Amino acid sequence: MKKILVLCLVCSLASAFSFAEPTALELFESAKDHQNRKQWFEAVDLYREALNINPNYADAWYNLALCSYALGNYELTVEYADKAAKYTKNLTDIQNLKGMALILLGNVTEAKNVFTDVLKRYPRDIYSRFGLAELDLLEGKISVAETRYFDALKQDPQNKKALLSLALISAEMGKNAVSENYINQALSNYSGEAEVHYLAAYLAAGQGNYKVAEQRARSAVQIDTGMDNAYSLLAGILFAQKRYAEVIDICDFRIGRNRNLSTAWYLKGLSLSRLGKNSEAIAAYEKGLSINPQDELMRAALEQLAVSSTTIEDKKRDSWAMYHYDKAKEYGLALNARSERFEFQKALSIAPLNEKIRFDFAQMLNRDGLYELYVQQLNFIKDNMAVLTDSRIKRDENSPKKSSMQIRMEDDLEAFKSLMANNISDRWQVDPFYLDKTRWSIGIYFTKKPIQLFHADMEDVTALAAQQVFNGVTSTSVVVNSVPVTSYAQAFRAARTSGQDYFIIMNASETERTFLIDAEIYSGKTGTKTSGFSVYRTGNDCMARSLQRFRQAVMDILPIRGKVLKNVQGKLLIDLGKNDGVTKDSEFDIIRKGGIVTKDSGVGITYNEKDLLGTVKVVDSNEELSEGLYKKNGFYDTLNAGDEVILTKIGEKKDLKVDGNAASDSRPQADSLGVPVTPAAQKDEKEALRESLKTKGRESTLINLIRGIF
Repeated sequence: MKKILVLCLVCSLASAFSFAEPTALELFESAKDHQNRKQWFEAVDLYREALNINPNYADAWYNLALCSYALGNYELTVEYADKAAKYTKNLTDIQNLKGMALILLGNVTEAKNVFTDVLKRYPRDIYSRFGLAELDLLEGKISVAETRYFDALKQDPQNKKALLSLALISAEMGKNAVSENYINQALSNYSGEAEVHYLAAYLAAGQGNYKVAEQRARSAVQIDTGMDNAYSLLAGILFAQKRYAEVIDICDFRIGRNRNLSTAWYLKGLSLSRLGKNSEAIAAYEKGLSINPQDELMRAALEQLAVSSTTIEDKKRDSWAMYHYDKAKEYGLALNARSERFEFQKALSIAPLNEKIRFDFAQMLNRDGLYELYVQQLNFIKDNMAVLTDSRIKRDENSPKKSSMQIRMEDDLEAFKSLMANNISDRWQVDPFYLDKTRWSIGIYFTKKPIQLFHADMEDVTALAAQQVFNGVTSTSVVVNSVPVTSYAQAFRAARTSGQDYFIIMNASETERTFLIDAEIYSGKTGTKTSGFSVYRTGNDCMARSLQRFRQAVMDILPIRGKVLKNVQGKLLIDLGKNDGVTKDSEFDIIRKGGIVTKDSGVGITYNEKDLLGTVKVVDSNEELSEGLYKKNGFYDTLNAGDEVILTKIGEKKDLKVDGNAASDSRPQADSLGVPVTPAAQKDEKEALRESLKTKGRESTLINLIRGIF
C-alpha cells in the first residue's frame, strides 16, 4: 500500500512539473529562435510574455526593439530601446539601434546626437560610424560617408556591412574597379550568405554585366529559396536581356507564392506588352492595381498601353479614367484646385468621350469663371451625346427624350450665349478655339539605368507620362524620344535636327515611397543650359505630384508669346487672353514673324532690332483673346497678321487667381526675359526656392540598400 502511495505521489509531482509555466529565460530562447528565422510576430509575442514575467529583462527589451525595427515600428523601437538601456550597462548596441530608428522617424538631429555620444565614450565603435554615415548620405555627403565606412573597415577588416556599403558607394561614385574589389572581398568572406550574392548581382547589373549578375542572383536564390527580392532582381536582369518568357515564368512563380506582390504583376504585364500580348498585359496590370491601387508606375504603364492599343470608343477606357475622376473629386473636397484640375485633365486624356467626366469638368470651369471654356465643353458634349446615348443606354418608348443633363446644358448654352454677346470674339467674329496657338517646340530625352529594383523601364514610363501631361497644352508641342539617350551630345543633336526650341534631359528615380525627377533644360539652338530643377515628392501620389510640378516648372520659364490676328485702324486683336495671364495694361513687343529666337544661354528670348515692328498695350481681354492699341516702330507701318507678340510687362494682376486656373496651369507664365510674372508662377517660384533648401533627408536606392544590410 505504501509503495502505491509513493508511486502516486511521484506521478503527481511529475505531472505538476510537466505543466509548470515556462520561465522568462525559456520564453526568451524560444523567441530568439523565431527571431533568427525572421518570424517577427511570433518572436514579439514571446518576448512580451517573457517581460510579463520579468519586466527588468534587458536582453528581452533589446531584442523586442530589434523585432519592432524589422517590422517598421520605429517609435516602438525607440521606446523599447530606452527600456533596455535602463537595465544594462552595455549601451552601445541599444543606442545605435535607437539612433537608426530615429533616422527613420526623421529625427536626424537627435539621431546624430545619439551616435556622437556613443563615439565619445567608445571611439572604436563601428556601428555608430555606420549611423553617422547614413546621416551623411541623407545630406548628400557621399564622400564623407565613404570615409566613415572606410574607418569602420579599418577597425574590422572583414566587417560585412562596411565591405558591402563601400562597394555600393564606390559604384554610385563611378569607381567600378574599387567597387568590384570590395564586393569580391565580401564574397570571399561571406560566400554562404544570400544577401552578399544579391548585392553582387545588383552591382554587376548596374555595370551592364548581365551574365555575372544573373549568376550571382541565381546563387542568392539557391542559398535562400525564400528571398523574394533576389527573385525580383533576377527577373529584372532577364528583362534587361529581353528574355521576356523567362521573366513571366519567374513572375508567375513569385505570384504563386504570394499573389499580393504587385511588382510581380507589373513586370509580368510589362513583359507581356513587349511580346505584343496587349490584352493579357492589361489584365495583369489590372490585377496588380486591384492589389495595390497606389502603384502609380503600374497605372501609368496600363494607361499608356490602353491608350495606344484601344479605340477611343472602348468602354474600358471609362473604368480606367474613373480612378482619376474620383481623385479629382477628392481634391475638390480638399480645396486643392490645382490637383483637381490635373486629375480631370488626366481622366479626359484617357476617356475623352465620357460625358459624365466632361460634364463635371465643365462645371469646374464654370466655377472658376472660365465661361468661354465652359461653353466649349458643353458644345462638345452636345455634339457627341446623341451617339454616346444610343450606344450605351437602353431606352424604351416611355423613356424621356432628353436627360436632365441635356436640359441643363441647353439652358446654360442659351444663357451664356446671351451673356457673351458682344464680347471680343463676337465683335471680331473670331472663334478662339479653332486657332493654332502652338508657340514652343520642346523635346524630352531621358537617361536610363541598367537595372531598377522596383519598376523595370520606369524611366521610359515616366518620360512618356511627362510628355502626356502636356496634352491639351495649346502653346507647346512636346515630344518624347522613344529610346533613352546615353549622352548630352546625342540629345542635342536630335533636338537641333528637329528644330526644337528647348530640349529637356530627364533623370527619374524612385524608392518604395518616394519619386524624384531631375531635369536640365537646354536651348535647342545652341545646346547651352537654360534652366534646371529637381522635383522630389514622398508618400501617396508622389509620381503624379512630381509630374504636375515638372509641367509647371517648364511653363514658368516659357515667355508668354502670341500672334497678331487682325489690325483695324491701330487696334490689334491678339490670340492671348486672361487664361494666358494677359489683362488690361499688359504690354507686348511686336516682332516680325519668325524673328523670335531663344537666348543663347539662360532663359528668355531675343530678336534682331530690325524685326521689332512696334508695341501693343492691352485695353481689354477675354479668356482667350485681347484687344490692344498699336504703336509702330519707325516711320513705316510694316505690321502684318501673323506677326508675333512677346510679353514685356504684365498688366493688372487683380483679375488673375494666385493659384491659376484650369487653363493657365498649362500655359507659359514668363515675360520676354524668362522671368515668371503671373501670380501663380511667382508663387511656384517661391515654393521651388523652399524646395531647393530641403536637400537633406532624401531617400534613395543607395541608402535603402545600405540600410538593409545586417
